[in-house]
Amino acid sequence: MDAKAYLKDYAATAEIYLKSYFGKKIRQAKKIDPVAADALSILEKYIEGGKKIRGALTVLGYQLAGGKDLKSILPVSVALEIVHSSILIHDDFIDRDLTRRGKPTVHSIYGKKRGGHYGASMAVVVGDVGIFLTHQIFAESNFAKVKVTKALSEFDRFLVNTGYGELMDIEFDFKKIITWDDIAKVRIYKTAHYTFVTPLIVGAILGGAEDKVLKAIKSYGESVGLAFQLRDDILGVFGNEDETGKSAESDIKDGKRTLLFAKAYELAGTGDKDFLKKYYGSAELDKNKLRQIRQIFEKSGALDFTQEKAWDYTLRGKSFVGKITNNPKYKSLLSDLADLMVTREK
Repeated sequence: MDAKAYLKDYAATAEIYLKSYFGKKIRQAKKIDPVAADALSILEKYIEGGKKIRGALTVLGYQLAGGKDLKSILPVSVALEIVHSSILIHDDFIDRDLTRRGKPTVHSIYGKKRGGHYGASMAVVVGDVGIFLTHQIFAESNFAKVKVTKALSEFDRFLVNTGYGELMDIEFDFKKIITWDDIAKVRIYKTAHYTFVTPLIVGAILGGAEDKVLKAIKSYGESVGLAFQLRDDILGVFGNEDETGKSAESDIKDGKRTLLFAKAYELAGTGDKDFLKKYYGSAELDKNKLRQIRQIFEKSGALDFTQEKAWDYTLRGKSFVGKITNNPKYKSLLSDLADLMVTREK
């Protein structure tokens, strides 16, 4: 089975489970107050769709360690998807995004009722509730307590690191000079850990993996996670909005400090550099200026450099596959998954 098929199969299974899970939780919430039930309904709709990469990787990590009880790992894998969406709810507000996966963001849904502050307040709490639910799922899982404790410790460590990454991401948007080391640090803490490292490791821990395997998984996940984010940065500027489900303008409008921007600013001629300095992240941006910025990213070589950097990390990640598993099927799947992260269009 190739990576696309694996992810597709998992997503279909997860959607069925999520429908049942939220149906139960919404019924419980209705007994407390309609506002609680509405919040869970909004969270459920927000989670619908998407690639479900993190949940799939949790199952894969479990299988890599020899785990066979797919019925028990499924709820935990879904917890990784719930926490992912919960973090994105907060991130949408921070980035002032109005759509996600082609649908309204949570703060924009609530904001239409009673204004921006109400929308932001409700979105923060909905995201928090989602995170709290994931801990409940871990606590109620069928795995041995010692494994759950170890997995939950890793899970909570990633939540803290993701918070640190978000703080750095916000702060770095105000730095005049940004280096690749700055960008990579944010990407590792904010994205690589919770997209690849943590799901794989949580699953592997619950499957009984040895520490040396967990170490190899961490190296694989950090590298492939960085490649994933670099590709995401490219799609955030050059992607097809109908396929990605998100704006191809918001990164430029928000002045996101990506490798695309940093490399373009480094390589561009004086005129183009002045243009980036004046308009990247400016309120004066229009369609024509957005197009010019994309052209600068291309002609400066920043676009090619970023894609090549993503491939470099992909190859580095693949070098750890043999230390993770000797199973030919899973070795092929891990390699194909790494390649998919830098060739995807959404």
